[in-house]
Amino acid sequence: MHIIGKFPARCGLAVFSGLVYALAFPPVGWRWLVLPGVLGLLISLKGQRGSRARMIGFLHGFTGIAVGLSWVWNLFDALAIPLWSTLAVFTALFAEMQSRAEQRGWSGWKFAMFTALNWGAWEFIKSEIFPLKMPWMSAGLAIGPNVLLPWIGVYGVSLLVIVCAAYGSLRMWKPCFAVLAVWVAVVSFSRPLPAPMSDDPSTVSVAGLQLEGVSLTEFLLGTEKIPAGVEHVVWPEYAVPFDIHAYPRDWDLLLDLCRRKGITLTFGTQSKQSGGDAWRNLAMTVDPTGYLGEHTKVHTVHFFDDGTPGTTTLPVGTTLGKVGTPICFDCDYEGIVRKMTAAGAGYFVVPTMDAASWSARQHDQHAELTRIRAAENARWIFVTATSGISQIIDPNGHLHARLGAMEQGSIRGTLKRETRLTFYTRFGWLAAWVVLGVAAIAWIRLLIPCRKPQGGGLDPCGG
Repeated sequence: MHIIGKFPARCGLAVFSGLVYALAFPPVGWRWLVLPGVLGLLISLKGQRGSRARMIGFLHGFTGIAVGLSWVWNLFDALAIPLWSTLAVFTALFAEMQSRAEQRGWSGWKFAMFTALNWGAWEFIKSEIFPLKMPWMSAGLAIGPNVLLPWIGVYGVSLLVIVCAAYGSLRMWKPCFAVLAVWVAVVSFSRPLPAPMSDDPSTVSVAGLQLEGVSLTEFLLGTEKIPAGVEHVVWPEYAVPFDIHAYPRDWDLLLDLCRRKGITLTFGTQSKQSGGDAWRNLAMTVDPTGYLGEHTKVHTVHFFDDGTPGTTTLPVGTTLGKVGTPICFDCDYEGIVRKMTAAGAGYFVVPTMDAASWSARQHDQHAELTRIRAAENARWIFVTATSGISQIIDPNGHLHARLGAMEQGSIRGTLKRETRLTFYTRFGWLAAWVVLGVAAIAWIRLLIPCRKPQGGGLDPCGG
């Protein structure tokens, strides 16, 4: 028997390919490794059934997540192991359904298409639906900004990766190379946009302060030093870690700063709810005229006291136009930026808290997600984080300014108000739900036992 036919060898290949998959993401960021990282899993699953298939899937998922999200250990110590294990269950479920489809005789293009749908559906559940949703290591995210994002989004791009890997595992080289050529093209054609011209009336001059663990006074002084001409200033999440309305003197200082500098200011703060200890994590926007609006963080961070989640996703109206102000984790998921864009947001400013005590790997991986959101919805996004990474991102998902992790200081630049709605913003986001629906139908079919006709004959459930 060839060595790959032995179960221990298959487990070893699953672990190795899980490691390769993890290296496709920052800080290594060898994006092309996502393909062999999936291909190794599919090869190791061939001919496996039941618990063996599930074990192979689990080992691949656990290795990829534990290596790729190793920083989780810094947050939770040994409790990281059950978290990694929970997320790895989704790869085990993928493997279970792959084995059932193979057992039913599904083959060729039909099996390749099922593989993509099977992966895409479990990835979407893990990333956007499951209570412990984790979108940090989707296959599409590894590809980075590309020209397909404004059409089918990151989960649609994942399907392209998996289709290519599926054809490769079946040794159907012509369709594999054809899909690979498309993949290379969409990445190669994605280029940074030209820098906005200052005399363009749609431009907005922005600046932010990347500061952590400092008082309101430090933010006020830092903003005073920002040169004239800046129109929109952004402070990080939790920059004002108390209910600013409860302190009239501090509120007056903010408004006085806006009047003297002639700026619009968006900053992270809190709001206490009456009748208890409940509070909300806010991005509040003010200008020389006073309070303009606020956004309550919708996607609060798992396992942390991050306030009562918000329920609305509307931009704030300012003299600079409608501005989307999602907070940090809100941009990890596809819905908040998309809904704000559809509601008229012409550009985005994002107060973010990435603590200095977290690893640089976590900062790098987090920064990637906001670039995907920018490209999906064709909007300029300005992120200001406590300890990085602060960045100005163009509508193609590329950087125009960056202040790295663990640095303190200011970041400045220019962005543009946009009005065009991408296909993804309008309709493309539904693709992931269609994939989930079609995959669910296939799963149900695979879970229903087959009845073989009396007297023998062909299996009616076969391919």
